Order: sequence, then structure tokens, then C-alpha cells
Amino acid sequence: MNETTRQAVAVALGLVFVVWQVSREPGRAIPAILMVSALGYAVAPVIRDGVA
Repeated sequence: MNETTRQAVAVALGLVFVVWQVSREPGRAIPAILMVSALGYAVAPVIRDGVA
């Protein structure tokens, strides 16, 4: 899987999670966005470089 595909999959999964949380309760939008952002920063090297 190339880098662009990995990044697209990561962004899509994050967006799906945020939409799912907002559909459950609109007040969860900001915490869900913050959580996805934090997880994105935590796993960015794996997404960028792949699993070693």
C-alpha cells in the first residue's frame, strides 16, 4: 500500500469515527475531533513509514 493510500485510509477512518460520534450525540463533536487528532499524531510514523 503506498503512502497516499495509507493517508487516505487514516483520514477516512477518522472522519467516519467523528461522524459516528456526532450522530450519537451532537455535543461529542469537539471531543471526537480532538481524540482523532491525538491518535493521528500518535500513529503518524506508522502511517507514514508502515509497520516495521
